[in-house]
Amino acid sequence: LEDAPPGAAAARAAGMRCIAVPYVPATASDPAFATADLLFAQGQSAFTAEAAFGWLLGGAGEPVRPSGPGAGT
Repeated sequence: LEDAPPGAAAARAAGMRCIAVPYVPATASDPAFATADLLFAQGQSAFTAEAAFGWLLGGAGEPVRPSGPGAGT
């Protein structure tokens, strides 16, 4: 779970799965966040544990960009 571009880049470089919740939503367009497996582009206000755990329990397969009210796209 990363909130800054360097953390997201480091997680991916280490071969780890990465859930990105940008601390400042404006940074969601940073290329490092594009590599995250799950991105809440609207930041902490869009993050839900249900979405994160749903993705993990669903097999954590394909990268996801949550959508809908309050979600990051």
